[in-house]
Amino acid sequence: MSDPASGQKSTRRSFMDVVLGASVVAWMGSILYPVVRYLKPLPRSGPSGPTRLTREETAKLEKDHFVIVPVSGKRVLVFQNAGQQIVAVDAKCTHEGCTVQYLAGDSVIWCACHNGRFDLDGRVLSGPPPRPLPKYASERLEDGGILILAEMRQSE
Repeated sequence: MSDPASGQKSTRRSFMDVVLGASVVAWMGSILYPVVRYLKPLPRSGPSGPTRLTREETAKLEKDHFVIVPVSGKRVLVFQNAGQQIVAVDAKCTHEGCTVQYLAGDSVIWCACHNGRFDLDGRVLSGPPPRPLPKYASERLEDGGILILAEMRQSE
């Protein structure tokens, strides 16, 4: 005959088996998930075609005289030169990859990391950068919007 205590023990034991099994599965998942996430390539960020500046970015351009926007997964510095033309260059310094800034008062593009200076066309003026900044085609639309196109090829 079975006594009621042994039935209760098997129920407790099966419950503990389920809890232990679930915790082992959770532990294995916590180990495997980061490994799988690391090995899976990340999707390329940003749109791949022409990029239109948002109203907020256009307002920031008017206020601060420059704005940095994402274009095809890259950071692009957009500013308005003295001739009221829109200029767009890569915002990543060619020396160490720091983010450059537009200094309207000095009419230069400046990298704060190692005091690299570029002219408004992206050519190196001083400092350690080995190459000019890649330039992007840009245009002002009839409705006042600004469109940044693909990176222009530089003739060496």
